[in-house]
Amino acid sequence: MTLFWLVVIPIVCVVVALTLYDIFRHHLGGWGTAGWCLLVVILPMIGSIIWWAARKPMPGDVDAAYVAEAEIRAQNQRSPVDRTGL
Repeated sequence: MTLFWLVVIPIVCVVVALTLYDIFRHHLGGWGTAGWCLLVVILPMIGSIIWWAARKPMPGDVDAAYVAEAEIRAQNQRSPVDRTGL
């Protein structure tokens, strides 16, 4: 059982830290940020899951994803299908 907690606790800490970082990255205003942070601190996994399910993507995230997909499409059109060059 100790091994279980040695694996689970660091994972939960990383998820909570990433969630808190993302909450502060989104500019929600004082009360919105405080409320989400309080939820994540009191109920770490449940609060994190709710945040990641309910959050809206930032415009920069959407633009970066679109550019990355366009680059992949362009690269796939330039290269042969089987990559052997025949």
